[in-house]
Amino acid sequence: MNPRRDRFWLLAALLFGLLVLPFLVHRTGVYVLGPYAGGGAAAFFGSYLRDLVTLRWYSWVLALGPLVIVASWGILVRRAPPSRG
Repeated sequence: MNPRRDRFWLLAALLFGLLVLPFLVHRTGVYVLGPYAGGGAAAFFGSYLRDLVTLRWYSWVLALGPLVIVASWGILVRRAPPSRG
């Protein structure tokens, strides 16, 4: 249990959710559904940021999802009984 390492992974997950995941969602949407009606990836990212500012729940789920997963994993690992080996 290293708090410095934990903070690194939590920050990395937050940045991934805020900056990388929206582009992956856009790319997947273009592949599956076709072109984004509002424009390209930059327009999609702008809409995403606007939705974050206006507190749209779906944008916050996308942004905080990786953070919640990493935090949950850390909690589960800490609560797991020590392995016998």
